[in-house]
Amino acid sequence: MRKITTENQSKLRDWLSEVGKFEYPLETACIGQEKNGNLIAVLGYNNLTPNSCQIHVASTDVYWLNKDLLFAIFDYPFNKLGVKVILAPIYKGNVKSLNLCRKLGFEQVADIPYGHPEGDLIVVAMKRNQCKWLQQGEGNGRSS
Repeated sequence: MRKITTENQSKLRDWLSEVGKFEYPLETACIGQEKNGNLIAVLGYNNLTPNSCQIHVASTDVYWLNKDLLFAIFDYPFNKLGVKVILAPIYKGNVKSLNLCRKLGFEQVADIPYGHPEGDLIVVAMKRNQCKWLQQGEGNGRSS
């Protein structure tokens, strides 16, 4: 059984840091996806400004993503935080993440040579009005 959780933020952030192999700051807010009581994915949001935030993802299960989580992923920054755009910094060699972001509707906005410890950094972005996942969630009777 799957469950979306925001309980125990320090545990979620530690899991994100361990699986994502990056130490995320204390102000990183997290959403976790559990399967049969075990975390299989965590999304972290940080670098919040009045208009934007960054999103980071780590997972251990190829089937971590479902429609309920998709709604939560975008509901939090756009409806709860009120940002206008979500930014995702991704190592250029992380083709799986880049492809997933493109399928979700993110668009590349920057290519920064040497911007990542392993090489070039790609930044993708999604504006609220480009987010089809919120409209689908709201159409299913969800409210923000």
